[in-house]
Amino acid sequence: MTTIYLVRHGQSQANEAGIMQGSQIDTPLTELGKEQALFAKEKLQGIFFDQSYASPLKRAKQTAKIITRKDPRLDKRLLEFDYGSWDGQKLSDIYQKYAQYFDENYNLLPNSWEASGGQTYAEVTTKVKSFLTDVQKKHKNETILVVSHGFTIKLLVAYLLDIGKLESLNEPANASVTKIVLKNDTQTLFYYGK
Repeated sequence: MTTIYLVRHGQSQANEAGIMQGSQIDTPLTELGKEQALFAKEKLQGIFFDQSYASPLKRAKQTAKIITRKDPRLDKRLLEFDYGSWDGQKLSDIYQKYAQYFDENYNLLPNSWEASGGQTYAEVTTKVKSFLTDVQKKHKNETILVVSHGFTIKLLVAYLLDIGKLESLNEPANASVTKIVLKNDTQTLFYYGK
């Protein structure tokens, strides 16, 4: 059994500015983001992590280090979704110009890569599936912290639960915690975005 606590990074400078940030945008945490990471640390108090992993982007690395006070093991498979030409643009402009690629809750629809030139859902799902397989093999009977990004966590959970209509699942909030347990034949989501 492998227990994984997934944490979305705290608020970044791009989050604060209302800018779409995927894997191409690497902004650090804001002061609020650092406070959110400390709050996530409090929520996880009393849990011993055998290993911590994080996306190589600043916002995820900083969040992981605040939680564990150690440098995490960096893994590119945890990078945020690549939004292509939309990376770095104002969210409000993208929502207005490309409304057909978002649902009523501003969740990205699967065909968005057609307009943005970014990654497909399948590409991101392949990398998170590979990450989970490796973690489950390397960390049997261990508890793992993983700090990543909203859309990546959403796709990871959707893959685990085999959710077909992904847009019905909102991204987890900044510094929220998601708990999953992997066993040989089952994957259990205990909570999402708490």
